[in-house]
Amino acid sequence: MEADLKPLEFEGIRRLLERLCATPFGADAARNIAPAPTLMAARQLQAAIAAARLGLESGEGPVLPDLPDVRAAIRQVASPGAALAGTAFRNLALLLRVGVQLRPYVENRPALLPAGPERLDAAADLLPRMDAVLLPNGNVREDGNEALRRLHGELRAEREQIQKTLQGHLRVAGAKIHWAGQRACVHLPDGAVDNIRGVRRGTGPGGHGVLVEPMEMVAGNNRLEKLAGGIEQENQAVLRALSDAARDRLSGLQHLVESLTWLDLAIAGAQLSIHLHGKAAEMVDEPVLLLEGAYHPQLILAYAEKHGPQPRPLSVHIDAECPILVVTGPNTGGKSVSLKTVGLLTVMAHCGLHIPVSGRAVVGNFTRIFVDMGDPQSVAFALSTYSGHVEVLKRLLTDADDHTLILLDELGTGTDPEEGAALAMAVLDDLAGRGVRGMVTTHLTPLKAFADAHSCLRNASMRFDQERLEPTYDLQIGVPGSSMGLVIAARRGLPDALIRKARAYLESLHNR
Repeated sequence: MEADLKPLEFEGIRRLLERLCATPFGADAARNIAPAPTLMAARQLQAAIAAARLGLESGEGPVLPDLPDVRAAIRQVASPGAALAGTAFRNLALLLRVGVQLRPYVENRPALLPAGPERLDAAADLLPRMDAVLLPNGNVREDGNEALRRLHGELRAEREQIQKTLQGHLRVAGAKIHWAGQRACVHLPDGAVDNIRGVRRGTGPGGHGVLVEPMEMVAGNNRLEKLAGGIEQENQAVLRALSDAARDRLSGLQHLVESLTWLDLAIAGAQLSIHLHGKAAEMVDEPVLLLEGAYHPQLILAYAEKHGPQPRPLSVHIDAECPILVVTGPNTGGKSVSLKTVGLLTVMAHCGLHIPVSGRAVVGNFTRIFVDMGDPQSVAFALSTYSGHVEVLKRLLTDADDHTLILLDELGTGTDPEEGAALAMAVLDDLAGRGVRGMVTTHLTPLKAFADAHSCLRNASMRFDQERLEPTYDLQIGVPGSSMGLVIAARRGLPDALIRKARAYLESLHNR
């Protein structure tokens, strides 16, 4: 599906999902989530979210721990001859263990991972090899192989001998043994440096005193450095061999990351579903839309956080018998919010996310969603508001077909009302002939009569609470709305005399 996501504020849904993810790769997937390429793909994520939600609500999980980002390490190990650092293997081990732990859980809940639970531990046989040569912190074990066992043994024996030899130099007042890498030195107080014949190795810790390497220690220290160099070479050989083994299991590592990404996104989607009291929409091939008791997600969350009023449910039904709704009513009647709600929930459903509805939810296979909301004027491109709307209509009329959903706010505005209404009629007539589905809001009175007479258009209005001057979000299909501009102006405090004069002018306009 191609969709205009920005005017629907879909970015807010992405941010919510991202915050709910536990892994960096899951967060990346949430930041970039978009309508799935097929209905089957959307249904798979819906089912995974449902399975994850069932587990979360029952207390069985799954809950992913915070995991490091290993994608750079996997890309690196794909290069022949590359050797990963021990810390990279430590991070890989964390993921491999999580995959092994998750497999039995996923096997019992196959909807969680449609690619199959075997992808979670396809590279798990790398773990014993890693454990045999690496410590938990990623350092190579001293007994990682026979050569390392021998070299570390020689290194320890040499250090012990040097320690014993240095004891004779500790008779100098304030003298202490200090190791600079693999070189043993004596840390002498200032003024005592001439008491030991040797090589000065700089100042002591914190700039205090002097480090002196006794002459008789030079040869032993050289042997220590040689042994340490041999150990480092052997460590690198171990890491290269381990990297070669990881390269042989590259597809398994990639499948593990892909699977954890999917699971993280599904668990985040399940948490969002719980917060929104959501459910999976029924995804069908026909271009229909049925939302019973639908809510805008941001309004639900704002109310839950005590930052907004209790949201009102919206019900919409668009199908072959009622293809395009022409919605009229007051400026403050909730028409724009209704458009955004319909568009946002349709996009969420096509992404595979659950949507907040209290009744049925059926979403058709729309291949495009065209949205024209707000003010599309552009200073940079010298577009007026009206010209901006025309540019959107050009794009719409080029691509729209019988699987297109349109959401057009204030169609025909920005120019002379009669010309705007005429253009709107021609556009709606063209779109209706193509089998387009959608909702259009307008204040233009001629469009009400046009919709009433057109076989593919249906009047609708948002019921308005005249006492409280607030929208009810109750969409009444078949009933045209009134702008109620004078009622609202009067209730908002404009002078009575001015309102009476306005009513007189309105009556004269109607009598022309």
